[in-house]
Amino acid sequence: MGKTGRMDRHYKSTDRRKSGTESGKSSGWLWTAAFVLLLCMQILLMIYYGGKKTGFHEDEYYSYYSTNRTAGLYEPDREWVDRDSFRNEFVVLPGEGFRYGLVATVQSWDVHPPFFYFILHTACSLFPGVFSKWLGIGVNLVAFALNFGLLSWLAYMVTGRDKWLTIAVVAVHGFNPVIVSGVMFIRMYEWLTVFVLLCACLHVRAVIKKQAGAKSFLLPLMLVNYLGFLTQYYYIIFLFFMAAGFCLWNVLPCVGKKTGKGGSREKACLWDSVRECVEYGCACGVSLALAVLSYPASLSHIFRGYRGTGAVSEFLNTANTDERLGFFAGLVNEYLFDGYFWLWFFLIILMGGAVSAVRRREKRREVSALSAGADIPAREQNRKETAGKEGEAAVFLLLLFTVCGYFFTVAKTALLLYETSNRYQLPVYGIMILLVITAVYGLWKELAGFCCGENSQRLKRLSAAGGAALLVLFLAGDVHEFLSGKMIFLYEEEKEDVAYAREHAQTPVIILYNDATPYHVWWRSQELMEYDRLYFVSEGNKEQITDEIICGSDRVIVYAADYDTQEESLAMILESIPGLTQYRLVSQKSLWSVYEFD
Repeated sequence: MGKTGRMDRHYKSTDRRKSGTESGKSSGWLWTAAFVLLLCMQILLMIYYGGKKTGFHEDEYYSYYSTNRTAGLYEPDREWVDRDSFRNEFVVLPGEGFRYGLVATVQSWDVHPPFFYFILHTACSLFPGVFSKWLGIGVNLVAFALNFGLLSWLAYMVTGRDKWLTIAVVAVHGFNPVIVSGVMFIRMYEWLTVFVLLCACLHVRAVIKKQAGAKSFLLPLMLVNYLGFLTQYYYIIFLFFMAAGFCLWNVLPCVGKKTGKGGSREKACLWDSVRECVEYGCACGVSLALAVLSYPASLSHIFRGYRGTGAVSEFLNTANTDERLGFFAGLVNEYLFDGYFWLWFFLIILMGGAVSAVRRREKRREVSALSAGADIPAREQNRKETAGKEGEAAVFLLLLFTVCGYFFTVAKTALLLYETSNRYQLPVYGIMILLVITAVYGLWKELAGFCCGENSQRLKRLSAAGGAALLVLFLAGDVHEFLSGKMIFLYEEEKEDVAYAREHAQTPVIILYNDATPYHVWWRSQELMEYDRLYFVSEGNKEQITDEIICGSDRVIVYAADYDTQEESLAMILESIPGLTQYRLVSQKSLWSVYEFD
């Protein structure tokens, strides 16, 4: 009987372990399915808004042009340019695909590194002869999917493996209009976000596992640094503050740790920490040096280019600090937090003060209990919980320090371009959402714990209710932003302009460009691609037009740059073409006015 009983207990125990394993696997699949479903919903939302995108920002045209150019756009005077010659500068022609050397060379003439353009050029090379917004949006959707996974990983580590809180963070992030707008903007910022989040994930993992000098940390970081630098130079700003905070985390715990004769333990700890920081610094330095060697033009971009010198000038100008910080803080408040950022900020301060006060009270009680003889196991459990919270606090503070440093530096150096300047802070928007949600939920949970006692059912209910309320409030803000029309980079108003150009495709078109800024012609490229031919005229040339096709027309469409000489040029056209007696304004946009002469 005794042996049989032991065997029965053994089989029951084995069955329970198998059941627990199967239950864990089932739960894991459910969580995976939930994250995949959420990602698919967000991608479908972005595809929906991608369908609504009608026009392009001028920088988006440059993305296509500088990636796929053939002969180069130019602005002749009193000459025709046919549709194909103009359009071919924005597409990859058959037989001209995958020319990465040319892409890098073209970028070296501007102020940006080439990696994003390599990716866009690859997509365009797979569809030769096609100019489509979906090529750029598709490239950004791939980056967004990567960002979804990376932000999930980062949130999972920062929240102490809280899956519900992780899913809340990525839900609030991916359904935010400014994040969707970032995918609509066909530039390098979505891919910069990939490497910013990768950098953050690697550092947070190293802090949690205490692997500051491990090859499993340094080697991937070197690759991320290399690609991040070659995607956008703002990556250096994020890395700088992350590195500073990471080295402080590694060294500061050793300061004051004097145990043993002559503080030998402190010296050993400091030596190991400094050695790890040196190894870390060398790894970062080598990766960035390799990036510069791969793309030497980066040095001139940063130190001599008009954007580099302009950024340094703005950064050193202390008079503009309040204006610039206020401008970018306003963007974060309005577009990321639906106007409630300061409410969340003061709520965190208030809750933090309450938690601090309660902790001091609990500390006094613990001291009194120790003097009366405390339970040793309970004290050990408290130590373990405190150590866990200190680890979570370390990664939280590391991210907070890095985001604040990045925000300040970028705010001081980036261009002030109204709502489109959101692009410069876009790479840290996800981390901002993570920090705010984690802070509010963590403080709420700790206050609930003080009120209800640890591990009580009431505490679990209060924590769940707080998390659910937090998610609902943030998602309600996202919905309100969509309803308020805070989507950017769609340019739906251009639908009528494109339709007008398509309707008059065979009508002679004159492009009156200004000699000082001829490249502004690109800003209306989508419309101009609809016309059969374009006749370029410099506003600086006052001579009458003598072209037979133009002079023999009874209707002409004129795209005129908005400059001081515009009226004189319009009068010159009337004098040049006998069959025309009047003109009317059709539309205005981006320093251009469109007139119809008849």
